[in-house]
Amino acid sequence: MAQAQMIEASREMVGSALMYNPEGMMEIGQDFASLPEFLQNLAKAIYHMTRQVQEGDTPMDPAIVDKIKAIHAEIRMVAQSAEDLKPAFENYHADDIKRIRNPRRNEQLWDVERNRDHYGR
Repeated sequence: MAQAQMIEASREMVGSALMYNPEGMMEIGQDFASLPEFLQNLAKAIYHMTRQVQEGDTPMDPAIVDKIKAIHAEIRMVAQSAEDLKPAFENYHADDIKRIRNPRRNEQLWDVERNRDHYGR
């Protein structure tokens, strides 16, 4: 039953991703910044599932457990690598983020749509 629940949760995650429609770049940045936690949660789920198999009275071959442990370790490494997303996002978009966090007076007057006749000149 737990495995079926995990599969259903993963399908809901895919469905959510298919309907992803962020309002702005700051929301995208926040969402990307949450990827490490998402990946860590995935790794934890695999870890706990494997631990229950190991501690239970199952005739699981140790080679299979070792393979699952390797997958767990790889996902944790990917989660660690994803920690770089937030600082990279903030670094590459520093000027834009500064304008969002510290808008100038009447900042909307610099909006591209309002200045479309002068865009690209």
